[in-house]
Amino acid sequence: MFDLQRIFHTGLCVADIETAKQQLGKDLNLEWLPVRTFDPLPFWTPEQGLGEIVVKATYSRQGPHRLELCEGPRNTLYDPDLQPDNRHIGVWVDDLPSEVEKLLSAGWTVRGASGSPEDGYGILAYMAPPMPGLVVELVAESLRPALDEWFASAE
Repeated sequence: MFDLQRIFHTGLCVADIETAKQQLGKDLNLEWLPVRTFDPLPFWTPEQGLGEIVVKATYSRQGPHRLELCEGPRNTLYDPDLQPDNRHIGVWVDDLPSEVEKLLSAGWTVRGASGSPEDGYGILAYMAPPMPGLVVELVAESLRPALDEWFASAE
Protein backbone atom coordinates (compact mmCIF):
# COMPACT_ATOMS: atom_id res chain seq x y z
CA MET A 1 0.00 0.00 0.00
CA PHE A 2 1.05 3.57 -0.53
CA ASP A 3 2.79 5.52 2.20
CA LEU A 4 0.74 8.38 3.70
CA GLN A 5 4.02 10.08 4.60
CA ARG A 6 4.27 10.83 0.87
CA ILE A 7 1.22 13.12 0.87
CA PHE A 8 2.26 16.36 -0.80
CA HIS A 9 -0.97 18.27 -1.17
CA THR A 10 -4.54 18.74 -0.11
CA GLY A 11 -6.66 19.65 -3.10
CA LEU A 12 -9.88 21.58 -3.38
CA CYS A 13 -12.17 21.60 -6.39
CA VAL A 14 -13.50 25.13 -6.77
CA ALA A 15 -16.02 26.83 -9.03
CA ASP A 16 -13.78 29.85 -9.69
CA ILE A 17 -10.05 29.55 -9.14
CA GLU A 18 -9.39 33.32 -9.05
CA THR A 19 -12.07 33.89 -6.40
CA ALA A 20 -10.76 30.95 -4.36
CA LYS A 21 -7.18 32.25 -4.61
CA GLN A 22 -8.23 35.67 -3.33
CA GLN A 23 -10.41 34.39 -0.48
CA LEU A 24 -8.18 31.58 0.74
CA GLY A 25 -5.02 33.57 0.17
CA LYS A 26 -6.30 36.38 2.36
CA ASP A 27 -7.86 34.15 5.02
CA LEU A 28 -5.00 31.64 5.27
CA ASN A 29 -2.11 34.01 4.47
CA LEU A 30 -1.18 32.04 1.34
CA GLU A 31 0.48 33.08 -1.89
CA TRP A 32 -0.08 31.12 -5.10
CA LEU A 33 1.99 29.72 -7.93
CA PRO A 34 0.96 30.78 -11.43
CA VAL A 35 -2.26 29.13 -12.56
CA ARG A 36 -1.73 26.51 -15.24
CA THR A 37 -4.38 25.45 -17.72
CA PHE A 38 -4.28 21.84 -18.88
CA ASP A 39 -6.05 21.89 -22.25
CA PRO A 40 -6.66 19.21 -23.14
CA LEU A 41 -6.24 16.93 -20.14
CA PRO A 42 -6.93 13.27 -20.92
CA PHE A 43 -9.50 12.09 -18.39
CA TRP A 44 -11.14 8.69 -17.95
CA THR A 45 -14.17 7.90 -15.82
CA PRO A 46 -16.04 4.62 -15.45
CA GLU A 47 -19.22 6.34 -16.62
CA GLN A 48 -17.89 8.15 -19.70
CA GLY A 49 -14.70 6.36 -20.68
CA LEU A 50 -11.70 8.26 -21.99
CA GLY A 51 -12.12 11.84 -23.13
CA GLU A 52 -10.55 15.24 -22.69
CA ILE A 53 -11.35 18.08 -20.32
CA VAL A 54 -9.89 21.49 -19.50
CA VAL A 55 -8.63 21.97 -15.93
CA LYS A 56 -7.02 24.99 -14.30
CA ALA A 57 -4.84 24.41 -11.25
CA THR A 58 -2.52 26.15 -8.85
CA TYR A 59 -0.69 25.34 -5.64
CA SER A 60 0.18 27.42 -2.63
CA ARG A 61 3.73 28.77 -2.71
CA GLN A 62 4.09 27.60 0.87
CA GLY A 63 5.05 23.97 1.27
CA PRO A 64 6.25 21.28 1.45
CA HIS A 65 2.61 20.26 2.00
CA ARG A 66 0.70 22.51 -0.36
CA LEU A 67 -2.89 23.52 -0.89
CA GLU A 68 -4.02 22.84 -4.46
CA LEU A 69 -6.94 24.56 -6.17
CA CYS A 70 -8.54 22.92 -9.23
CA GLU A 71 -11.21 24.37 -11.48
CA GLY A 72 -12.70 22.03 -14.05
CA PRO A 73 -15.82 21.48 -16.06
CA ARG A 74 -19.24 21.23 -14.50
CA ASN A 75 -20.73 17.73 -14.22
CA THR A 76 -17.32 16.12 -13.74
CA LEU A 77 -15.20 15.01 -10.80
CA TYR A 78 -13.96 18.62 -10.63
CA ASP A 79 -17.45 20.11 -10.07
CA PRO A 80 -17.58 21.11 -6.38
CA ASP A 81 -21.39 21.12 -6.41
CA LEU A 82 -21.53 17.42 -7.30
CA GLN A 83 -19.15 16.18 -4.66
CA PRO A 84 -20.19 15.37 -1.10
CA ASP A 85 -16.75 16.68 -0.16
CA ASN A 86 -14.67 18.50 -2.74
CA ARG A 87 -11.35 17.83 -1.00
CA HIS A 88 -8.77 15.22 -1.80
CA ILE A 89 -5.28 14.33 -0.68
CA GLY A 90 -2.52 13.83 -3.22
CA VAL A 91 0.12 11.19 -2.57
CA TRP A 92 3.14 10.10 -4.59
CA VAL A 93 3.21 6.44 -5.63
CA ASP A 94 5.94 4.47 -7.38
CA ASP A 95 3.66 2.08 -9.28
CA LEU A 96 0.28 3.70 -9.97
CA PRO A 97 -1.39 0.72 -11.72
CA SER A 98 -0.41 -1.59 -8.87
CA GLU A 99 -1.67 0.81 -6.20
CA VAL A 100 -4.98 1.26 -8.05
CA GLU A 101 -5.42 -2.51 -8.28
CA LYS A 102 -4.66 -2.96 -4.57
CA LEU A 103 -7.31 -0.40 -3.65
CA LEU A 104 -9.83 -1.83 -6.11
CA SER A 105 -9.39 -5.26 -4.51
CA ALA A 106 -10.10 -3.63 -1.12
CA GLY A 107 -13.43 -2.26 -2.39
CA TRP A 108 -12.34 1.22 -3.48
CA THR A 109 -13.53 2.73 -6.77
CA VAL A 110 -11.81 4.83 -9.40
CA ARG A 111 -13.57 8.19 -9.60
CA GLY A 112 -11.40 9.40 -12.48
CA ALA A 113 -7.93 8.99 -13.94
CA SER A 114 -5.66 10.46 -16.59
CA GLY A 115 -5.79 7.21 -18.53
CA SER A 116 -7.97 4.19 -19.10
CA PRO A 117 -7.58 0.95 -17.15
CA GLU A 118 -5.99 -0.58 -20.27
CA ASP A 119 -3.35 2.18 -20.13
CA GLY A 120 -2.65 1.68 -16.42
CA TYR A 121 -4.79 4.71 -15.45
CA GLY A 122 -2.17 7.17 -16.73
CA ILE A 123 -0.20 9.32 -14.28
CA LEU A 124 -2.92 10.06 -11.73
CA ALA A 125 -6.02 8.38 -10.39
CA TYR A 126 -8.67 9.63 -7.97
CA MET A 127 -9.75 6.81 -5.67
CA ALA A 128 -12.66 6.60 -3.20
CA PRO A 129 -13.10 4.04 -0.41
CA PRO A 130 -16.38 2.19 0.16
CA MET A 131 -17.36 4.78 2.80
CA PRO A 132 -18.02 8.41 1.82
CA GLY A 133 -15.92 11.43 2.72
CA LEU A 134 -12.47 10.67 1.32
CA VAL A 135 -10.84 10.91 -2.09
CA VAL A 136 -7.18 10.03 -2.56
CA GLU A 137 -5.35 11.20 -5.66
CA LEU A 138 -2.60 8.72 -6.48
CA VAL A 139 0.10 10.59 -8.42
CA ALA A 140 2.81 8.71 -10.30
CA GLU A 141 6.33 9.49 -9.17
CA SER A 142 7.18 10.11 -12.84
CA LEU A 143 5.21 13.38 -12.61
CA ARG A 144 7.35 14.70 -9.74
CA PRO A 145 10.01 16.47 -11.90
CA ALA A 146 7.34 18.53 -13.68
CA LEU A 147 5.66 19.48 -10.40
CA ASP A 148 9.00 20.21 -8.72
CA GLU A 149 9.76 22.62 -11.57
CA TRP A 150 6.39 24.33 -11.02
CA PHE A 151 7.00 24.46 -7.26
CA ALA A 152 10.48 25.93 -7.85
CA SER A 153 8.83 28.94 -9.46
CA ALA A 154 7.82 29.86 -5.90
CA GLU A 155 11.40 30.64 -4.98
